Amino acid sequence: MGVHRFTELRAWQVCSVYKKAIYRLCSTGSLSRDFERRDQLERSAARPCAHVSEGFGRFSPPDFARYCVMARSSLMESQNHLIDAVDKGHISDAIRLEHNALAEAALEEATGLMEYLQSPEALRNARRARERRIEKRAAREPRTRNVEPRTPEPRIEPRTSEPRTEPSS
Repeated sequence: MGVHRFTELRAWQVCSVYKKAIYRLCSTGSLSRDFERRDQLERSAARPCAHVSEGFGRFSPPDFARYCVMARSSLMESQNHLIDAVDKGHISDAIRLEHNALAEAALEEATGLMEYLQSPEALRNARRARERRIEKRAAREPRTRNVEPRTPEPRIEPRTSEPRTEPSS
């Protein structure tokens, strides 16, 4: 019947698995003491979930697709930070490869969602969902409303550059 919450999206779920793995990685060893590198890695791993959830809230497939692009970019940034962690001697290449595999799975899901959102099918589905929401809203609203008559706005005369003079009697 469709997705009602962003947490139901596979892309968000896989990004969340990756984020949690990065959090665990950053909480131990020498990486936990390299504050700048740890913070960069944690932030870049957390952003994909945030982008997918924010895009979901936009109710517009093209807008949502744009947020999926940002999620992909953050995933790739975090992959780069993992390479930096190897270069600095904080983690082994084997650990990097384990986490990189999780990032690749998240990239696949984000890409698949992005491609769907850019399809004509997504636009049709969004249009149908919008129409259903409007119909539901109309069914809930009472048919007759007690609306007070609108009073006209007071008219304000524009100022002129000439001074006003009172007529003399």
